[in-house]
Amino acid sequence: DSVGLAAQQARSRCTDREATSLTISTASPAHPLPTGWLGRWLDATGHDPLRAVSLEPVLPPMLAGATTAGAALPLHGLTLPTGPLAGAFEALGQPSAGEPPPQALAAQAITNLHRTARILGPALTHTANPTGGGALAAQLAVVARCVEMGAPTQAYSVSLGGFDTHTAQRSTQQRLLTAVDQAITEFLSGMAGTARGRNVVLVAYSEFGRRVAANTNEGTDHGTAGPVFVAGAPVRGGFIGAQPSLTDLHNGDLKPTTDFRDIYATLIADVLRTDPEPVLGPGRSTLPLVAA
Repeated sequence: DSVGLAAQQARSRCTDREATSLTISTASPAHPLPTGWLGRWLDATGHDPLRAVSLEPVLPPMLAGATTAGAALPLHGLTLPTGPLAGAFEALGQPSAGEPPPQALAAQAITNLHRTARILGPALTHTANPTGGGALAAQLAVVARCVEMGAPTQAYSVSLGGFDTHTAQRSTQQRLLTAVDQAITEFLSGMAGTARGRNVVLVAYSEFGRRVAANTNEGTDHGTAGPVFVAGAPVRGGFIGAQPSLTDLHNGDLKPTTDFRDIYATLIADVLRTDPEPVLGPGRSTLPLVAA
């Protein structure tokens, strides 16, 4: 089951990759925000960083909230002090009466680090390896193990880079999309076979769209719209949004037919079971993506 959607970047022309990525992360196309949409979800629903976990090298902006941030779980594992230093380092996470706020935050960070290593660390030491898909498959394999372990995490972030294809796009896209296909196929097949896995919803999207016409270097430049794929046992199969025209364009770009913030609103409401308004503001609509 999958759903394809034309996702709006809410900009008439995107030429700045970083700005476009930040718009997708913050769900705020009109003005910049210092928080990501999942970070604001964390702020609104509790203060446990393990509810949103990134398997990427650096915590992505979408998991950064004003008072709470998600956790980062590097694939190579968390290296904590051992031997005589282990107890002393863990003791630094103990709160002290009357300590100033910066010191309290530092102590809480150490406590969270140990908790992340204790709860999610076993998922990194499992001997099973994915059969293909490279780095993305490795990240999704850890997600699958966390799901089956019953981890408290409700949202995971994984990524695959290299899609900024301004030159020689065809071969690069073929290689990368093959890796995406292999990784997602193996992940969803595994999730479909277990009770916990059948609750999982996967969302795949790019941080920026592409222009319709090729450039002079056999690639395409940044555009304003692109597809979003939603898959998993709870997902209703089908398409949402009109098929974008390849000839009726806006300044050479696809005309988006679905606001990407409505996709987020649907995920927050129907998957995370939370009111989307504190996260995305008023006026958002939900889409028929998830079966009741």
